[in-house]
Amino acid sequence: MDLKITARNFDLSDTLSQHAQKKMTKLHRFEHNIIDGNLVLEKDKSISIIELTLSVKHSVITSKVKNPDLYLGINEVFKKIERQLDKYEAKFRERKRLAQKTKRK
Repeated sequence: MDLKITARNFDLSDTLSQHAQKKMTKLHRFEHNIIDGNLVLEKDKSISIIELTLSVKHSVITSKVKNPDLYLGINEVFKKIERQLDKYEAKFRERKRLAQKTKRK
């Protein structure tokens, strides 16, 4: 699972990069589904835009957050992605369960 971090309109600090990598490791329970990720950090005058795109099996999951603080925005975007990954995984578990149920008859 590889995370590519891109910074727009500012220089990416090592602490910010480490914070994002640390948050990505918390998604380790989904790593069998995640192929790679792309985190875009954009800084405007007073607002930061954080966008996380994950390539997963059969789909792409995207989350976008606007927040004045980059660190809080990164936390928020990873929470959103975790919820979306839970939903994605539940969908495929249900599909597999239904397929097995129909096969037994």
